[in-house]
Amino acid sequence: MSAASPATSPFFREATEFWDELVDECSHETESINACVSQHGLPTEGLVKWTPGAEIHMSRSSYPSTTVQARFEFFSWGPMISGTVTGQQDDDLNFAPEWFDILVAKDLDGATVGILGEGRSFTARELATYLTQHFRRCFPGISLPYRTSNV
Repeated sequence: MSAASPATSPFFREATEFWDELVDECSHETESINACVSQHGLPTEGLVKWTPGAEIHMSRSSYPSTTVQARFEFFSWGPMISGTVTGQQDDDLNFAPEWFDILVAKDLDGATVGILGEGRSFTARELATYLTQHFRRCFPGISLPYRTSNV
């Protein structure tokens, strides 16, 4: 007799593909931010660091600092992306931390989207832009890019 295989959600593949696309988009957004701030003469240690792995981890350690972390999990009610945004203005002043939970679901048109707050839906690219926009506070004098084309 063989062991029973665990049941998988019928939405497992689509949700996992959405997460993978989000990870790729966050990586590209980080590259775009770094290219832009490098053009303004910022040294390498002042750039946003992308840490590849099972979770999304983007950070800038120079002041003002910011860290964005997100993880993908499946719950009984469905797939969810949970995360935090933290940072410091300087050594003595922390930014207020933010927590977020984003449900991954099908939109009315059948597309897989992230649902934030009171039902606002985001594509993977839009969600990556939402997550990386927190780094704007790190570069107040620089207009950061908004990618409109696929890389």
